[in-house]
Amino acid sequence: MKIVIIGANAAGLSAASKARRNNPQAEIIVLEQSGDISYGACGLPYFVSGVIKKAETLIAVSLEEFREKRNIDVRLFQKARSFNARQKTIEVENLSEKKVYQLVYDRLIISTGASAVRPPVKGFDHPRVFVLRTLQDGIHIRSFIEKEKPQRAVVIGGGYIGLEMVEALHHRGIQVSLVEMQTQVMPNMDADMAELLEDELKEHQVQTYTGTAVTEIREIENKLHLYLSEGRTLQADMVVMSVGIKPNTEFAQSGGVQLGKTGAIEVDERMQTNLRHVYAAGDCAESRCRVINKATWVALGTTANKQGRVAGDNASGGRSRFLGITSTSAVKVFDLEAGMSGLSSRHIEKYKWDAKSVTIKAGSRAGYYPGSQKITVKLWFNVTDGKLLGAQMIGKEGVSKRIDVLATALVNKMTVEEISELDLSYSPPFAPVWDPVLIAATQALKQVRK
Repeated sequence: MKIVIIGANAAGLSAASKARRNNPQAEIIVLEQSGDISYGACGLPYFVSGVIKKAETLIAVSLEEFREKRNIDVRLFQKARSFNARQKTIEVENLSEKKVYQLVYDRLIISTGASAVRPPVKGFDHPRVFVLRTLQDGIHIRSFIEKEKPQRAVVIGGGYIGLEMVEALHHRGIQVSLVEMQTQVMPNMDADMAELLEDELKEHQVQTYTGTAVTEIREIENKLHLYLSEGRTLQADMVVMSVGIKPNTEFAQSGGVQLGKTGAIEVDERMQTNLRHVYAAGDCAESRCRVINKATWVALGTTANKQGRVAGDNASGGRSRFLGITSTSAVKVFDLEAGMSGLSSRHIEKYKWDAKSVTIKAGSRAGYYPGSQKITVKLWFNVTDGKLLGAQMIGKEGVSKRIDVLATALVNKMTVEEISELDLSYSPPFAPVWDPVLIAATQALKQVRK
């Protein structure tokens, strides 16, 4: 059996490793158009900040280990241009030698990932306007900072990466401003919760401009001038643009792979596309939301690794399933942790759920134990049966693991009554007798129609 995988990061190499464990005799080839593989993209902001000292630290498994120990033929600087599903052939361009050749496969796994969006706005292609998506992007930004010593920066986009880059640049001693087109930072989060993050940004002297867009960037006397739609002009020495990503589907479409409504590759629970023997995984592929049982597209490293493992298993004769996600995520914004899982207010409004929310504040530790911090917990739930629909949480400690409790509840379709009865751990240094999760669920239960 000959398995060819397009893309050598989280999904692609998880697929390759699983396929090798299933079938020691299979020929496994992984094509990667860049020179970097198996790196933790989520760690890039912390590499830029200097918290992570060396880029090599982000590499999970070396090229040599894949080739020599796992017997996986990883080929760098190989761009898969198109494929023919009927003939089972791939047209590949060797970027180093500038040659094109044909590669035959028995099973094909597409893990082409996603790319940073660069809107068609004048000045967004300036060499001091950066995006952060790949390892080389991170190296490029850090090199610029260390060489040019910029004093002022503007981050465009207030999502996960944007907020992490605000902190990274601030950590470098750079004065940072943040511009977000939506009316709040962290657009995926409810407005009242996002307000807590905006307050944290202000505490660290980050000027935040929401509800406005950058319409043009010009260089004037060696300074970048950013013109905002509201009429204001900002000056900076550098700009980091984080306005979103898009799935890389060009290769998939070349062979007739069908896209879903989200714009990413449509797959079933075995990660198989509409074409026989062709699978897709990672940031280029859709997932299924386990709360509403609809297709969704959320680019997360956890999802990519799991999807890749399932695709690799099924491509090599296994029978695995990937049942979907609740879009659980967490982000650090200076001294705050923020986490969320499941639906938010925008989903509730879109799907017209008969739902309500409760928001509570409670201590992260026993009240008498030093260092206890307030955690804000917001739950969305169905008022008819009490089923949990979504959860959001912000605090200075203890958020990331508590949101995992609620993610588990969402996967198991638990009600707020069942959550209120959970036997959660109690110890003064870690949690109070009544954990914030239990308090929120108990308050929600009061509003459920019996």
